[in-house]
Amino acid sequence: MAVASMPMTYNTLIGPDYREENVYPEGFPGLVIVHDSLDERAKPHWHPGMEFVYSAHGSCPFIVDGREMALNTGDLLLINPYSIHYGIPESTDGTSPVILSVTFNDEVLERLYPFADRYEFSLHSPRVTRDDQARLMQLAENIIRWQRSDESIRGFKLNMLLYELLSLLYSKFVSGTRSPELTRSGRNITMQIIGYVTSHHRQRIDAADVAREFGYSREHFCRMFRKATGTTFKEFLTELRLDDACRKLLNSSSSVAAIAKECGFPDTRALQNTMQRKRAMSAQEYRNRNNERD
Repeated sequence: MAVASMPMTYNTLIGPDYREENVYPEGFPGLVIVHDSLDERAKPHWHPGMEFVYSAHGSCPFIVDGREMALNTGDLLLINPYSIHYGIPESTDGTSPVILSVTFNDEVLERLYPFADRYEFSLHSPRVTRDDQARLMQLAENIIRWQRSDESIRGFKLNMLLYELLSLLYSKFVSGTRSPELTRSGRNITMQIIGYVTSHHRQRIDAADVAREFGYSREHFCRMFRKATGTTFKEFLTELRLDDACRKLLNSSSSVAAIAKECGFPDTRALQNTMQRKRAMSAQEYRNRNNERD
């Protein structure tokens, strides 16, 4: 992403396994970015540290492990370690969104909180209160303010806010843990496969194509994919394409046939059948109902 409000300098590198590396500024526990351009488009990526996202203004849906997460003004999003994700900034009122993202440095966290990368987070964790959620939003607004500040105490203030954010997240918003093999292995082939499929879902690919790309037989690949993700390759790919199509139905005037083609469906019928199965309505009904709400 091109970043307008980003005094911290860093070098972004997304490796062949879609891991984002070398992004963390010295002297801070994480990377703070205020995204404020519609031209920003992130590639699918992941990191061992969790990511905190807040929309101060506008809409920016996120795709997280193949599932779409809405993010509108005032919304928060917690992205777990090792989850492949990317955001899609949108203009809802003719203005650019203002989206805060804080990606925490896993090496810093590990020194302070052993096995920090094993924890998963939820805004609806049982220990969370309304006051906790309100505090998260307040911290987010303050981080944006100080990230954009040129005051000499900016670094102190940002560090204070980031560590308070970490303390709140790890004390109240933890919802569970991952097994070690899904964390410490980190650079496993599953990450590469999910990243590849997420990046290429609009193309005419199937299980055999991806299996060949990674040097597996189709049968072995399908078994491995289901074991690693809990779903079949076909269902995972279909969900990616359907989420993509639903966004286009709401945010463009393109025909259903054109959207089906753009999103990787073999034809219009395939999109319509998937809409009926997953959303219990046709593509046009989905567009009309959601436009009526607006």
